[in-house]
Amino acid sequence: MSNPIHVLHADCITADTVGGMVEHFQGLSIGHSILKLVSYQQAIEHFVLPFGMDDRGRILALMAYPGDATTLQAVQTLTGKLIRPTALGKTEILKLIAHHYGPSAVEQVDAAEEASSTQRLSLARATSATDTVSNVIHEAIRLRASDIHMEPFEREMRIRFRIDGVLQEMLTIPHERVAAATSRVKILAHMDIAEKRRAQDGKIRITEHGHDVDVRVSSLPTDFGEKIVMRLLDKRGFDYRVENMGMDVPRMGLFKRALEMPNGIIVITGPTGSGKTTTLYAGINYIKKPGINISTVEDPIEYNIPGVSQTQVNPATGMTFANTLRTLLRQDPDVIMVGEMRDQDTAEIAIRSSLTGHLVLSTLHTNDAASATTRLIDMGIEPYLVSSSVSIVVAQRLVRRICDKCKCEDIVEPQVKESIGLLPTATLYKGLGCSACGRTGYKGRTGIFEVLPVTDSIRKLIQQKSNSAEIRSAAVSEGMVTLRDDALAKLLDGTTSLEEVMREISVIA
Repeated sequence: MSNPIHVLHADCITADTVGGMVEHFQGLSIGHSILKLVSYQQAIEHFVLPFGMDDRGRILALMAYPGDATTLQAVQTLTGKLIRPTALGKTEILKLIAHHYGPSAVEQVDAAEEASSTQRLSLARATSATDTVSNVIHEAIRLRASDIHMEPFEREMRIRFRIDGVLQEMLTIPHERVAAATSRVKILAHMDIAEKRRAQDGKIRITEHGHDVDVRVSSLPTDFGEKIVMRLLDKRGFDYRVENMGMDVPRMGLFKRALEMPNGIIVITGPTGSGKTTTLYAGINYIKKPGINISTVEDPIEYNIPGVSQTQVNPATGMTFANTLRTLLRQDPDVIMVGEMRDQDTAEIAIRSSLTGHLVLSTLHTNDAASATTRLIDMGIEPYLVSSSVSIVVAQRLVRRICDKCKCEDIVEPQVKESIGLLPTATLYKGLGCSACGRTGYKGRTGIFEVLPVTDSIRKLIQQKSNSAEIRSAAVSEGMVTLRDDALAKLLDGTTSLEEVMREISVIA
């Protein structure tokens, strides 16, 4: 017979007591009839683990918030029984929930959630193409998706949503309905539905719960029809405040000081999808005020910033980045944002603009901050122009944030921690997956950054045409935190997971 369970009040729990309780409850066999009183999903949402019944018919349960009357009432309503709570920390309860409910319970909840989502989407299958497309778009907005992929294959069309940077399959459309769904999207985007042999672009504006959502549409011919990709630009989810990008205080201070300078060029670098445009917008939003004339050249304009003149390039009419930038210089600007320095002409105009009293913000595609200056030289810009104009370079990536609702400790082998430069005793975290995060364990993303101010020593290296490794080494010796180190810092503070950091380290190490 097992030892009796003693109910502890929150004010008598010590660190040793907590450790003993976790060990005890991990070894305790909880019957299925008890566990099923509270589903895995409900256990995660309310931080509660039922483990027995007392002689008065009350449920014995571990709870993170036993003193919260609302939570207690909610659990009692779910179970139809009174609760006799035992206080235990949130992290420890989540660990025990994962232990006792096990992978099968998680899989069942995942399957139920997926079936529920698929059922919502599949309601459109039996109706018109109009409803099919409408349901898909509205569901994507509800799930915070950034993109919708409609991919035709031989027997069906697969629909996937990109959520927090990762594609997730949502449903399939039977072959006989594919043409109608594709045509419906093209009609909404004002595209030529008769033209199926060339790529097309279009735009849709829809209203969702009283606010506008812009949808950029791209079509591309494939073997089995036209692939459609829709980029959702939902202003509600767009946060362009410098303070919320994920920079720590010292590097944010460097970035803000560069933004406050009257001239110079600020370069944001990183691969496609690393959040460069968001950082540009955050910078513009930080410095905008009535006394400053700010103009942008973009391809495309992703979000409208009140008080800023934004121009989209259009090569068909001769409005390239370079030509538009030349025109902007006759518009008396104080600050210019150039979406991307794609060629020597654009880069040279941007850099010369920064030398003639303008603050310029722009982007490049390089792997790290040190490579940005060498890339400009490789594009044909004279080293003396680069060294005298660039004030700061910010390299960045995006990682997914662990969901706060289901965050718990991640058990990782000490050897794995040591292999990436962490102490074997370091505590890491992960998300178990819950309804709040769509069972992914993640909700939202944050940036990891490498901020390289162009100091006198860095300026000399640029003028000497030093390679990126030499510039990087000098910057690190002056205190620059690398992308890798920032990723590890966000792993240790529980912002992101080992899975996310390993994916980025493999690219930036």
